[in-house]
Amino acid sequence: MTEKTHPKRKHLTVIERGDKTYFRVQINKQKMGLTVNKTFTNYEQAAQFLDACENKLATKHVKTMLDVESKQMKRIASFMSNPPLSTYLKDYIQTYIDPKYAHLDLGTDKGIYKFRQRNGLVKTLQRILDTEINHKDNNDWALNEVIFTARTPTKLGSLKPTEITVDDANQLILALRKQGLKPISISDYLSRMSVFWKKLKYMDRKLEAITNPFLNYDKDLVNNGQKRFQKKAFRFSPDKLKAVASIIRRNGNPEFKAIIHLMYKLGLRRQEAILLEKNQIAATPTPHIYIESKNHERIVYLNERTMRLIKPFIKKNQERLFSYKVLGFDGSFVKPFKVHGIDQHSFRKDYISRMIEQIGMSNSILLSQLLGFTTPRAIERLQATFPEAPTLTQQQLLKQVGHKNSRITAEHYFSFK
Repeated sequence: MTEKTHPKRKHLTVIERGDKTYFRVQINKQKMGLTVNKTFTNYEQAAQFLDACENKLATKHVKTMLDVESKQMKRIASFMSNPPLSTYLKDYIQTYIDPKYAHLDLGTDKGIYKFRQRNGLVKTLQRILDTEINHKDNNDWALNEVIFTARTPTKLGSLKPTEITVDDANQLILALRKQGLKPISISDYLSRMSVFWKKLKYMDRKLEAITNPFLNYDKDLVNNGQKRFQKKAFRFSPDKLKAVASIIRRNGNPEFKAIIHLMYKLGLRRQEAILLEKNQIAATPTPHIYIESKNHERIVYLNERTMRLIKPFIKKNQERLFSYKVLGFDGSFVKPFKVHGIDQHSFRKDYISRMIEQIGMSNSILLSQLLGFTTPRAIERLQATFPEAPTLTQQQLLKQVGHKNSRITAEHYFSFK
């Protein structure tokens, strides 16, 4: 198609580029306030648009259309150069979350459980971004913000990262409280958002210097202004230990007994014990279990009694030691233990308390390694909770916490029997 095949029109130019033809309408009528520079791929459309521009009655509609198009183009340009926070979530999932679970075999119980964790994390982040907050409007009001602050209900994810401030983080806390979330859940949500936020600078270089509003929020808002009590050491009372032993006997399943034993004696989390595989167990150089949980890993050492306990469950024809599924185990666990105020976390809490009492707070580095914490700070925060005992020799320690004989202490101290 060439320019000669179309009637010549003033203000209409035919442009040939390779095998494509374009039709440009250019008008500059300053008196009428009409400036046009618009390109079409169809001659008839270009001609009709030119007719409208030359018609005085239609000029007003043309101006309106051009104004709308201009605003749309500005919004598109703004979105492309500085997209909202929700746009970054997809890239975050693909880059930082999915690779952690790519190796999972969804045909196994472990794979199914881990993938459920992945979906839970994604849903939590999406829920946060979909939460409507009262975002503070940008305006030039001379009034103090304490006197008057204009706010607009806005989904957090629809805001651009450069627009989000500590005030928005505080508004998120208030919104989550209205949804009925407990302080511990709100703190967890803010922690997940902080991790997400820290990765923005790697996804967009323009955000390298951006501050993290999910680190500097008002912590009093999380706790509804109530006093935050110091964590207390958790220990099973003799009556609760008897209740645990009684529940194990009534259940009668050897697997159930072994799992509870691993949770109590080794501090394994519920899913770590239930999904334990024989490739995690090593007999040399010192019997131990290799645990990989979320982003952490740790070695849990086994004594002879614990090794004898799990050895019958190590079978050649199966990788997992126990046949329980996580939810299936909960069905046998929750009801009988709930009556006594015991949940899955009770066993590990008691284990951590015992370890700190025996090893001492001054050995926070050793404790953090044995308990699988990424930093000693998790232990050191409990400084006021556990009184610091003087440094003891092993012989002194044995006399204080159990029998004089180390083997007897290792095999029978805190036994369910």
